[in-house]
Amino acid sequence: MKSKMSLFAIMFLLTFLCLTGCSSSSSSNNPDATLQTASADYPNASLLVSADSAEESLHAPQMVVIDARPQAAYAQGHIPGAVNLVHNDFWTGGTGLKPVAELETLLGEAGLSRDMTYVIYDDTTASWGAAGRIFWMLEYLGCEDAHILDGGWDKWSADGKPIDTAANTLPSATFTAEVNTHRTASKEYILRRLNDPDFVVIDARTDEEYIGWQLYGEARGGHIPGAVNVPYAWYFYPDKTTLRYEDLKEMFEARGITSDKEVTAHCAVGIRSGYTYFLLRLMGYARCSNYDASIVDWSADEAYPMDKLANYDKLVHPSWVKGLIDGNDVPNPPAEKYVIVATTGLANPNQFIPGSIWIQGEEWELRGAIGGTAYGSGNLWPAATLQENIEDWGIDKDTTVIVYFATPGSADLSITARLWWMLMYAGVEDVRIMNGGIDAWIACGYEVDAAAAERSPVDDFFNGEIGAFPLHQEYLATTEDIEDIVDDPAGHPNDILCDIRSMVEYIGGPNDYLSIGIPLTEVGRIPGAKWGHWGPKTLVGGDFWDKYDGTLRSYPEVAQMWEDYGIIPADDGGSPNTLIHYCGTGWRSSLAFYYCYLMGWNTKNYDGSFLEWSVTHPNAALHVLETGWPY
Repeated sequence: MKSKMSLFAIMFLLTFLCLTGCSSSSSSNNPDATLQTASADYPNASLLVSADSAEESLHAPQMVVIDARPQAAYAQGHIPGAVNLVHNDFWTGGTGLKPVAELETLLGEAGLSRDMTYVIYDDTTASWGAAGRIFWMLEYLGCEDAHILDGGWDKWSADGKPIDTAANTLPSATFTAEVNTHRTASKEYILRRLNDPDFVVIDARTDEEYIGWQLYGEARGGHIPGAVNVPYAWYFYPDKTTLRYEDLKEMFEARGITSDKEVTAHCAVGIRSGYTYFLLRLMGYARCSNYDASIVDWSADEAYPMDKLANYDKLVHPSWVKGLIDGNDVPNPPAEKYVIVATTGLANPNQFIPGSIWIQGEEWELRGAIGGTAYGSGNLWPAATLQENIEDWGIDKDTTVIVYFATPGSADLSITARLWWMLMYAGVEDVRIMNGGIDAWIACGYEVDAAAAERSPVDDFFNGEIGAFPLHQEYLATTEDIEDIVDDPAGHPNDILCDIRSMVEYIGGPNDYLSIGIPLTEVGRIPGAKWGHWGPKTLVGGDFWDKYDGTLRSYPEVAQMWEDYGIIPADDGGSPNTLIHYCGTGWRSSLAFYYCYLMGWNTKNYDGSFLEWSVTHPNAALHVLETGWPY
């Protein structure tokens, strides 16, 4: 009996050890067993993990949580057990990653090995892609089980999940790299592939960097020719979680970034583009890489071409305006005197950039009627009244003016562009628009005033010089100009009429101008006009703004949009075209004019637009409108 009991006990013990041993082995070999995807829709969904599953997995063997934030942020609080890995310890500015042997030593000293499971996080938009940079480096070095925490530290802390302040380290390990050379790109390789339709370069920098502003030590401003601008800040929802599959798919594919192509990403020094690389992997792009030396490397060598906006300094950004207000030296500085102008349509704003004055639309145009006493004055007040108003604003021809839209939550860029055009037409030599309006200013964390500043009128727009107001009539197309083009198109082969209205308006559908007090009842378009896009009419930025942040749409996208409909800056022989824009009453067409000016193209604004053409046209024979789709 005793031997039977002993045998039973031995068998029970062996079975118990076997079961517990299998469980332990399973946990070690599959340490991320409890990691769950943030969303199953992504083709490589396992790369982005949820915070709840990461919390459940904190003590899984072989799993390492990496906090990619700066050391000071890590010290203030981090995910329990997380180790701090700062990405710039592993690369050199302008040249990219350190040599592989040095990386192996550094990572081994940090206690990492290639077979571990990694969950990486940062504080998303504030970290500029730090987690993605670490993720990319680990995959480049051969790690096959790296993940990023959805929402990063932002959502972890906002959700009240556990936080630790004790510094964590790992015992030294051996990191042996198996380099995936196809995960990185060099400038030489990119240059060879630039004109290949199978190859796409994503520029993950901000609008201002892309168009020409030099912000981070780059030797030249601008971007790699043909690069598609998809700013890093667009990748997140307001709660800092990553855009879900359908939204990312729309963002990429609308810009020609499709999964059948080879795609490389860059930014200034490869941080933001590291996260872009992660998104490409998440979305199932088989051929993707990070040009980690990025634009600092590219711009340092004059042999590598760069494009930029011809007049990029006329589109400024909030940090430039803030530096100006603070009295700092800013690049492309303004004149000695400057005025910041907030403008609105019908809403009364209550948030202003400090020191800015407020100008409403009715102060420069007559709503509901054709202004002036002669054709060509469009919807503007007569010249003498307009000059007096501008002087009342404290603006003369030598003043630098920065214009922005002042109603939070709105992206009605057309009124900002209209005021910009009017001031340029009047003769103010340096007028700029702040991209993104008051929303962009607030997003930067800058202070606002509840009321506009007092105006400081000037006595003489011309500053004692002799001149005839307005100074730049060449920026205005008159009704007579349009008559000549319509009556004799063969005699004007380089003049292109551009209809900046919705498709419904362009093809002759009904309009709703009467509902806002404007006597425009005719439908159709000016004969011979090409569709320059805007739509639908109720969309405040039309086809000229980015819905992700309310800034102006990337200018190469606008140029391509126009080219697809025959609106091009020069003919086949290279002779410049003049693009003459009109809309209903001159608001939307002002934005198209602004784009052309930024790009350095010949352009005019028919300010009277379709209202003046249809209501006051003196020649009945020419008062024949086209409808339908001509292409």
